[in-house]
Amino acid sequence: MNTAMKLMNILEVLISSEQNVGIRGIAELSGVPRSSVQRLLSDLQEKDWVTRDPETQSYRIGIKFLIFANTWRLRFELVRQSRAIMEELSAKTGNTVLLLVLEGTSGICLDKVEPERALKLVADVGKSFPLYAAACGKIILAYAPLPVQEKVLSTPFKSFTPSTINDPSILREEIKTIKSKGCALSCNELTAGAAEIAVPLLDGDGNFLAALSIAGPLFEMEGHFDGYEQLLRRAALEITGVPVSCREDAKS
Repeated sequence: MNTAMKLMNILEVLISSEQNVGIRGIAELSGVPRSSVQRLLSDLQEKDWVTRDPETQSYRIGIKFLIFANTWRLRFELVRQSRAIMEELSAKTGNTVLLLVLEGTSGICLDKVEPERALKLVADVGKSFPLYAAACGKIILAYAPLPVQEKVLSTPFKSFTPSTINDPSILREEIKTIKSKGCALSCNELTAGAAEIAVPLLDGDGNFLAALSIAGPLFEMEGHFDGYEQLLRRAALEITGVPVSCREDAKS
């Protein structure tokens, strides 16, 4: 049994238990040797994935795991609320519609709706995107916490095309403009011949939830950006109940 399997077995025991469990109980229920259980629990406790009761020397799931689980529960709910609206957007525009969230210093595709035609932008659910290229990444970066922004801006940028921004000072100014407008636009930045326009989904307190974007062939999207922006803003309002025009009050 490799380390990853041991960790999963230990966590499964703690998740399924309504009470704290001691090392001996975890070892018996998980099939992991006691020495390994003790070592792995120590590592998990250090990262707050499990919590130890000092009186009983027993363990339970930690706060970090609960926060992680709640974050993904909220994301799944966001996907559920957005799906029909994304399908309508894709049908109206004939382009790919994406829902993305911040994960570390990257954007992650939570959901997508692609048009039923051969010529389209293709993206996979779960795929990561850089935050310095394309509208979806830049809108996420514009609303990301300052430490995330600084980490991204201090990391060398990979050039995907000749149009990829590779100067941190230029990107810094652009994300300021993006946040003030509540909309991001890109052409040829991540994929040659592709364009994208994105808006943020905000909660009632102005906190960033996700990015909603329309992406497709540049030659088809040119001339439609203003109309697509309005469609995205209306879609954002339908999903969250918060108009993107409230963006000026969004938290940094």
